[in-house]
Amino acid sequence: MTSLTKDKLTFKEIEREFYKIGCDVAKMLLQRYLEEMDTELAGSRDKERLRHKGKKTTAIKTLMGEVSVERAIYRKVKDEGSQEYVYLLDEALGLDTIGFMSPNLVEKIVDYSCEMSYRDVAKAVSTLTNQPISHQGVWNIVQAVGEKQSDAEKALVDSFKRNELSGSKEVPVLFEEADGLWLSMQGKSREKGSSKGRKELKLSVTYEGCNQRYPSSKEYKTVGKMAFAGYMTSEEMKCLRDAAVYQRYNVDEIKYRILNGDGASWIRRDHDQETDIFQLDPFHLAQAVTRNVSDKKLRRPLVKWLKAGEFEKVFKKLEELKYESGGVAKEVEKLSTLEQYIKSNLDGIVPYKDREGITLPDAPEGIEYRTLGTMERQVRVFAARMKGGKSWSEKGATHLSKIIALKMGEDFKEKIAGLVSGKLPERFTERYIETLSNSRSGLKKAVKTSLYPVHRGGLPYTNCSVTRGRKAIRNLFNLKTFSEMIYR
Repeated sequence: MTSLTKDKLTFKEIEREFYKIGCDVAKMLLQRYLEEMDTELAGSRDKERLRHKGKKTTAIKTLMGEVSVERAIYRKVKDEGSQEYVYLLDEALGLDTIGFMSPNLVEKIVDYSCEMSYRDVAKAVSTLTNQPISHQGVWNIVQAVGEKQSDAEKALVDSFKRNELSGSKEVPVLFEEADGLWLSMQGKSREKGSSKGRKELKLSVTYEGCNQRYPSSKEYKTVGKMAFAGYMTSEEMKCLRDAAVYQRYNVDEIKYRILNGDGASWIRRDHDQETDIFQLDPFHLAQAVTRNVSDKKLRRPLVKWLKAGEFEKVFKKLEELKYESGGVAKEVEKLSTLEQYIKSNLDGIVPYKDREGITLPDAPEGIEYRTLGTMERQVRVFAARMKGGKSWSEKGATHLSKIIALKMGEDFKEKIAGLVSGKLPERFTERYIETLSNSRSGLKKAVKTSLYPVHRGGLPYTNCSVTRGRKAIRNLFNLKTFSEMIYR
């Protein structure tokens, strides 16, 4: 511990030392609580099936630092006669999920990992908590949580395929958007199915509509957003998205499912039901025109004609531009590429709101149906973390992308907690409240008895016989407040 009497002591050092003291006290209380819980589990166990085989000490990594806990190990006899060794305390707390790491610490690590490199996360966690961790430790946690999310998604899809999902929330319209992000690959992932060392990560979101970020705001946010990501086939992405929709919504009440995408075949796969409407993403449409039409003055009119459905004007103008280029192969090729892109997505170019035969139902209260195109913002979130000179294995990129997708959606902390921690039994919750109350009372008593009493004094010569000199001195205190009586 740093000496609090040394020269040139800074407030930063004082704050850090008192923080460590607080962490030490909290670790001591947590250790006591967990060992009492282990003792209670020992007394209430089925002694015929669980034989006490001694105690072992382990260290649980928490926000306060490592907490050493001595807990009992049991030999468990299964119904078929086989045996295994278990820790009842670990099972009760769900500590077998992420290698003796507290859920709060895991949550903080995966939260930071959505925006920072693993090295920066390790540095931030080690600085802001009392628990040092290496960048390899951060990587291990992200992989473990990402794998658990992958398993949860597979279980959800299996339930969907068995027709076991039936949501209750009713919405008339559901919006879906999808896009891809090309990442540099490494190792075996670079060799397998990659293009120039890169491979497309599939991304998708669904939402119910938009509302203002705050009253009178010109900015809007999506409502009921769910995000999905990973290296998977187009069929797997479609099944995952549908499974999540069927789990949350009463699909019989959805009149339209509007899909926005850049025209890639994997996005439109099996999107051909009566309720399905495809729209070509406005950003990608404008981008295609910009990249392939050299004359800047013609770009805006072309986009305007396309959105109005005046395709004959567009194709006629493209033919004129080919002729005016004088047969330059590069220019003709670019214009032909644009022409083919438009023809391939002809049914989705006119915005869904402007199409004949489509009458949108009234939006739920507090929700607006706006133009689509939120996917570009979502892609930038993934790109900010996963591009910029980084290379990935397919599994590593998938695991991190699934955590980022969880954070984009709602109830991120609750979802992470569900992946990494077990539910505490009710009787232990009651014990926790009692222990916490007793600990606070004990700390208050300890602090109170360790403080020196404050000596309080009155005015000079109070309750004394008054002479002329004493009276003059007392009158001085009536002229100024005590704070102003400074020796000069």
